[in-house]
Amino acid sequence: MKNKSIWLLEKNNKLFKSLDKDISTDILIIGGGIAGLSTAYFLMNSNYNITLIDKNYIGLGITSNSSAKISFVREGIYHKMKKNIGKKYLDSQLESIKILKSIISNNKINCDFEVSPSYLFTESDNKIEDIRKEEQFYRENDIECEVSSSLPIDFPCKYSIKIEGNYVFNPYKYLTALKGIINKKVKIYEKTRALSIKEGKGNYEVITDNNKITTKIVIVCTQYPFFTEHLFIPFKGIIEKSFLVVSNSNINTSFNAINTGNPTHSIRTINLNNKKYLLYVNNSHYINKYNDKEKYYKDSLGNQRGLISKDIYTWFTNQDLITPDYIPYIGVVKDNLYVATGFNTWGMTNGTISGKVISDMILGIKNDYIELFNPKRVPYCISKLLLFNINNGTSYILSKIKQNYSFYRNVKVITENNKKIGIYIDDRGVEHKVYNICPHLKCNLIFNMVEKTWDCPCHGSRFDIDGNCICGPSVYDIKYKNID
Repeated sequence: MKNKSIWLLEKNNKLFKSLDKDISTDILIIGGGIAGLSTAYFLMNSNYNITLIDKNYIGLGITSNSSAKISFVREGIYHKMKKNIGKKYLDSQLESIKILKSIISNNKINCDFEVSPSYLFTESDNKIEDIRKEEQFYRENDIECEVSSSLPIDFPCKYSIKIEGNYVFNPYKYLTALKGIINKKVKIYEKTRALSIKEGKGNYEVITDNNKITTKIVIVCTQYPFFTEHLFIPFKGIIEKSFLVVSNSNINTSFNAINTGNPTHSIRTINLNNKKYLLYVNNSHYINKYNDKEKYYKDSLGNQRGLISKDIYTWFTNQDLITPDYIPYIGVVKDNLYVATGFNTWGMTNGTISGKVISDMILGIKNDYIELFNPKRVPYCISKLLLFNINNGTSYILSKIKQNYSFYRNVKVITENNKKIGIYIDDRGVEHKVYNICPHLKCNLIFNMVEKTWDCPCHGSRFDIDGNCICGPSVYDIKYKNID
C-alpha cells in the first residue's frame, strides 16, 4: 500500500536552483503553493521586479496533498454567518472559480479540470435541519439545489442537496503549469527557506538559509506564517489534520461531496491516466486529539474499508489552518507586509482569491473582498476563538508534562545536558537523535509511529527522524549536536 499523495505519484517538474547570493527585489513572495503562484501570476505583468522562493520544490506541499475540490459548497457554514458576511464570502468563492476557469482556459493548462457537482449531505437525522437552512441560504442567493436522500455512490445518507457549478482538477499539474508561466517574468528559487523578516529603512530584509533578500514588499503565502508578531496566528487559529485515502473505482459519474457535522466525510471522484479512483477524506481533527497516530491510522483505514472500499491504492495526510469564523486571513499585516493563510481546508478557491486580493491591493485596483478577509480583524466568532486558545494552551501544557508515551516502540525521550532529546531506533538498530522541542513556540514534540516524524501537537510543525523541518510554522531544524 502506497503512502503518498495520488497527485505526486508521477512527478514531472522542472527544478530551479536555490538562492546562492544576496539579492534585491521589489516584491518577494514566500511560498510556492496555490496562493503564492496565484499572486505571482497576477503581478507578473506589472512593472515590479518579482521574486518567489519556496523552502522545498514547488508543488510538493499542502496544495498537492489536498483533495483539490474547486467548490463554493461548504460543510454547512453559510447559514451560521451573518447574512451579509455569508453572501460576501459566497461571492468570493464564486469569483475564485471564475478566475480559475479563466486561467486554465486562457493558458490551455492540462490539469484534468472537469465539472463536478457538489453534494452537501448528512447521515444523521439531527443534521437535516442544518442542510435545509443551508439550502435556504443558497436559494436566497439564486443558487439552485436539487434535494435527494442519496449520493451517487452507496454511502450512508439521510438527506442531501446537489449543487452545480463546481469542479475538480489535478493540483500538481496546475501548479506545475503556473510555475512555467510565471517563470518567464518572475525569478524563482526553490530549496530556499526564509528564516526571518527584518524591517529596514523603507524596505525589508528577509534572511534565508545562507543569504539575504532586500525587498520593498513581502508577501507570505505559507500554510502557517512563520512570524508570530504582527498577526499572532497562534492565538487566532488551530491546525486540523486530515486522512486521505484513495481506492480504485468504477464510478462513471464525476461528483464531490461533503457532510455537515462531525466526523467529516469528504468524497470526490478522480480520473487520472484513464483510470478511475475515489478519494475519501475522513477522521479530520484538531491535532491535539490523536497523540497516538497509529490508532488514528487504524481508525481512518477502518472507516475507509467499512464505508468505501477495502481496495486501497494510496493514502496520505494533510494539515490545514482553521480560523474561528471560517474565513481566511488575507491582506496587509503591516506596511508592505502581506499574508495569505487560514484557508479552512478550501485552499483551491481561497488560495486563488488571495492572489487576486493581494495583487489588487498592491496595484491599487478596487477589490470587494479586502475588508472581508482583513487579517487584522477580530474574528466574527469570539466563542470559537476562545475554544481555539484553550485547545492550544492545553496542548502546550500537556506536551510539557508527558514525555514518553505508552504507544512508543523503539522511541524514547531523555534528558541530556539539561535538554530534552528524542531518540528513534530504526529497523537496522541505528539511533536517530533530535532535540525534542519545537523551535516555533517551544512545545515538546510527539513521535508519529506511522509516518516516522516528530510532530508538534500545538501548531503543527513536523520534523523527520534526523531533525529536518518538513512542515512549518517552524523554519528551523531540530538536528542533534553532541555538545559536551
